[in-house]
Amino acid sequence: MGTLSREEIREALSCLNDNVGLAKASLAQHFSDINTAISIDERANYIRARLLEAIEVLRPARRAAFGSLESRHYDVLSLRYVEGMAVAEMSRELSLGRRQIHRDLQEAEGKLAEVLATLPGVATGYGQAPVAEGNSLRDELELLPYEAGPVELGEVLRTAAELLRPLADRYGTGIIWDAPEGASVWVMADHAVLKQVLVQLLSAAVQSSTAADVRIGVEQGEGAVTAHVRLCSDPRRLRLEQLSEVRRIASSKGIGCQVRAVADDQWEIILDLPRSRPFSVLVIEDNPSAVELYRRYLAPGTWEVEGVSDPRLAYEAATRVRPDVIVLDIMMPKMDGWSVLSLLSNHPNTANIPVVICSVVYDPELGEALGARAYLKKPLSEQELLAALQRSLGGPLAR
Repeated sequence: MGTLSREEIREALSCLNDNVGLAKASLAQHFSDINTAISIDERANYIRARLLEAIEVLRPARRAAFGSLESRHYDVLSLRYVEGMAVAEMSRELSLGRRQIHRDLQEAEGKLAEVLATLPGVATGYGQAPVAEGNSLRDELELLPYEAGPVELGEVLRTAAELLRPLADRYGTGIIWDAPEGASVWVMADHAVLKQVLVQLLSAAVQSSTAADVRIGVEQGEGAVTAHVRLCSDPRRLRLEQLSEVRRIASSKGIGCQVRAVADDQWEIILDLPRSRPFSVLVIEDNPSAVELYRRYLAPGTWEVEGVSDPRLAYEAATRVRPDVIVLDIMMPKMDGWSVLSLLSNHPNTANIPVVICSVVYDPELGEALGARAYLKKPLSEQELLAALQRSLGGPLAR
């Protein structure tokens, strides 16, 4: 079984309330009386009970003041792992610096390893373990750049599902996205990292599934978006190691990831992502009916639309609103759209704002030469406008 290390204690404590993570933690190998045939929940409950038992051993035998040296090890373990308190909160609660909190936690985790090693059914011996497995992944994650921006979740999911089609066909499993047709769900994330998380997560789900389909659902809250991946699987077939790696990658980049049992053979993988702020769209259009049509096309909460009917005010409005994208008509009185486009494209304050032309006049080559990102001919559909706006924001996925 090997020696019991502080790193193993920290790993297990970090997923104290995550049954899959706790059951998979390397600490489990030190419990000789765990029956490998038991379910993941039973395995996790057993390890959790032993950890909490060991923490209680560190509680001072006689009454000691909260935060005192005598009770410090018990207090920091309880606050950090049992109550889930952040280090910054612990610093305020215990009136200690953050560095001291980290030092106390390291000492307390070491003490906890010593206590666990003395309990019946646990491997004896305590020492500093060699470099833990997975440190290479940790190093990779620290070097992995993460530049969050608005990402359309549905498009990334469809791309990931398409990439996984050969694997899904091999396992006879479909990947179904239960979302309204054409619905846009925008989140703040790094596109490359989010795609990688979804590909690995869905790969593990497909290889674990014992049913015909893996289903994905999306819920939008006020400030967050939650994606649910649901599958049926025998616990012995569940790809715990893959899912554990996905959780590490996601959590290292601020993406919440949980795996939980819904029933004996039903599992749910949950991703929590911050919701993107609405995109701002400045419409330079002298026809009020056209502006109103664009407002109906662009759903509130994802898009904020402001209209300017006088093209001579276009530059002033663009510098004031600082929109994510401009929708521009060509046939307008007092100042034509070509002149507006040339002014916006050549002024340093507005040159970086993408412009989408929507007009009865169709000359995409001239529009491109003057700096337009996309060109649509009126009348246009909702799908055409949304696709052009997404492309103008740096492609369908990013600004």
